[in-house]
Amino acid sequence: MDNDYNLHSAFDIEKHKQNFINYLEVLIDEDGTIMYAVPSHQEKAAALACKRFNINRVQLQNLCPVAWHGDYMTWLCIAARVVAVWNYRCVAVDPTPKQIGALRKLKMAGLYKGSIPHDSAEN
Repeated sequence: MDNDYNLHSAFDIEKHKQNFINYLEVLIDEDGTIMYAVPSHQEKAAALACKRFNINRVQLQNLCPVAWHGDYMTWLCIAARVVAVWNYRCVAVDPTPKQIGALRKLKMAGLYKGSIPHDSAEN
């Protein structure tokens, strides 16, 4: 166990496996970088979307179409261009090949147990 490794560290598959059991809450950005969803998937995705659009949280909330209010997390994933990942499922709307590759790495490492979304670039 690495006492210096925690949810605020850069994500590392091997260190994660050494320090956490049956726990996976991460986001994968467009370039395939895996990061912990701290303090939560929604808050981290919102911060990334705000940064992407150079707006504040209220402005981001105002951008969300009413049709997405019932599935705000999915809309945040679209806005932030991230894939949200838990142990057994993910929210991936039009994932990039690098995001799919990162999800496969998590699956091969035994951390992610859900399905891998179809790569739209393969069509």
